[in-house]
Amino acid sequence: MDAAQSGAYDAAHRARRGDQARRGAVAEAAPAPHGAYWSTRELVTIGVFATVIKASTIMVAYMGGGMNPVTLAAKNCLYVTLMIVLLHKVPRSWTMPLAVGITAMVSLLIMGSGVLYVPASIAACLLGEGAIRALGGYGRTRNVVLGVLVAEIASKAAGFGLSCLIMREQPGMLATSALFIGIGSTGTFLGAFTGVRFMEELRHAGIISH
Repeated sequence: MDAAQSGAYDAAHRARRGDQARRGAVAEAAPAPHGAYWSTRELVTIGVFATVIKASTIMVAYMGGGMNPVTLAAKNCLYVTLMIVLLHKVPRSWTMPLAVGITAMVSLLIMGSGVLYVPASIAACLLGEGAIRALGGYGRTRNVVLGVLVAEIASKAAGFGLSCLIMREQPGMLATSALFIGIGSTGTFLGAFTGVRFMEELRHAGIISH
């Protein structure tokens, strides 16, 4: 009788441990609740992606021998692609402004430029966040892609406005700036397409479930 009771106790104990292990696995696999703050994992992910975005765009520019039409379009394409992936990896409000703020600070520390451009970039990201919310949130890829495009278009418009303010007495320089913004916009729209395709591959591989 004691042996039977001991066996039943062991079986019940193993069953409880199995249930606890299954609940732990489900909790780890489930996305973090969208509370008021980012989790530590999300902050690390945002920081890593922001650093990768800035480093990769700089590498593209240097590999192309400087800022020319090809590297400018490729840089914008890569930026938008990685930003779309980041917003799927961390589908939380204010992720895009935080990532852009980090990249802007890295650019400021490395190259000492972009002081006037940082507030405009953050404001453009806020417009992109508003577009994502207006479209229904981060639940659909279309909303994320359109939000990133809104942020990029607003950022480029703000950059051109700053160029007009600084170089208003040099119409030739303004024309060159408009041409480069147009080339960069081509890369931006191409990045929206590649970002969607890249997300499909990541979902197929099971790396991102959102």
